[in-house]
Formats: sequence, structure tokens, C-alpha cells
Amino acid sequence: MYNPMSLENKNIIVTGGASGIGKAAAIEISKLGGNVLLVDIDEMGMKQTLSSCSDSSRGEVIDLQDNEAIADTLKSEAKLMGKFDGLVHCAGVPSVVPLRMLNSDNYKKVMEINTFAAIELVRNFVSKKVCAASGGSIVLISSVYGVVGSACNLAYTASKAAIIGITKSLGIELASKNIRVNCVAPGFIKTNMAEDVELKFDKSYSEVIESLHPLGWGEAQDIAMGIAFLLSNASKWMTGAVLNIDGGYTAQ
Repeated sequence: MYNPMSLENKNIIVTGGASGIGKAAAIEISKLGGNVLLVDIDEMGMKQTLSSCSDSSRGEVIDLQDNEAIADTLKSEAKLMGKFDGLVHCAGVPSVVPLRMLNSDNYKKVMEINTFAAIELVRNFVSKKVCAASGGSIVLISSVYGVVGSACNLAYTASKAAIIGITKSLGIELASKNIRVNCVAPGFIKTNMAEDVELKFDKSYSEVIESLHPLGWGEAQDIAMGIAFLLSNASKWMTGAVLNIDGGYTAQ
């Protein structure tokens, strides 16, 4: 049966696969026929995700602040699973801190995981030892905050705005290698991360956030479908693009 979004027999790396968008993306990739390498620091969460993925899928526990671990993992897993056709960087940490309370430890961690890890993952993915000879598709995760900004979210917004710049730059640089680079900018999604942020505020906060989305809060599955599209041949003429999946947030 014709399916332009098929990922049959494709090997895809997904960071942050233990929960939230990463988990939903891994499961969707598997449903479309792909094999997933989950990368996360949460071993139990990864095992739960793997139970819903293809039998050929695997998981590796690593800290994305460890560049050596990233390099070693991608090379060793490419030998075990076969070279990779795609990379999705979903792992991330939030930061809701006003400027006057922001310290270097806080924003360094946010940038290291949300942004610097993305660069390191891509740098290793494009190696001939890791990436399939036919090329590949890289999907990075930005945010509506990376597009429009937000008060009291300087570190997070900076990390996600940087992802957009990285996407556009690498989309051009890697085109000659037949490696596409795109990113998704989600609106507010009901994930564990969002719930952790919600706990810092009263009920009115959630109501305000929902009111900013004409279609209401999103679900991880909504973003996973966009990720799958960017990994597949259905988006073969897209690179350096930012795909807003935000329930209308940035249209206002």
C-alpha cells in the first residue's frame, strides 16, 4: 500500500525517548516501520518506550552533556544496528526564571542539553561511520518561544532560538551530502515537563496558556506526526525549514 510517510527499515536515533515528545516520536516511527535507537538518561522510561517499539529498536543510557559518550554511542550502535537514516533531538530541559534570578549554572545546563548537544549529535551523525550512504534526515526541536520569545524564559528561549539558527545553517551546509535538517517548533504540549512547570503556578496559569492556543493544548502525538513527516520522503524537498505545530499560537 502506498504510504509516502513510510519509514520501513529506517534506523532513527531519538534523544529524550523516555517520555513526552521523544517517546511519542519513537513509537510513531516504529508504527511506520522504522527501528529506533533511544538515547536518554532515564533507563526505566526508555524500557517502557521500547516495549511499544519494533523488536530491532534499542536504548542507550547516556548524559547528553558528555560529548565523548555521544560519539562512542553513535559509532558503536551504527555497527550493531546498521548505519542511521535519521536523527531526532527531543531531549531538553525547561527554565522558567526571571533575569534577576538567572545564574550561570542554570543557563549553561539549559544550553548544553537543548542546544550544544544538538550540535554534537549532528556532528557525529554526519560521519560516514554513522550516517547511511544515501544521506539522512535530521529533525531538531525548537519551540514557539524560540520564534516569538517569552518573559522569564531567557535561557530556554535562547536555547530554542539557537536551534532555529542551527537548522537554517546546517540545512544549507549539509545539502550537498543529501542530509536534510529541519526543526519543529511546538506550542504548549501536555507532557511531564509542562506539568512540572505548571506546578510552579496556580490554576489560572494553565487557563491563560490554553487561551493562547486557538486549538487548545497540544498532545505529544501531534508533534510526533510532524517529526515523522520530516523524517520521511514526504518532505524530501524540505531543508532548513521551521515547522510550527502550535495550535495557532504564532498565528495571532
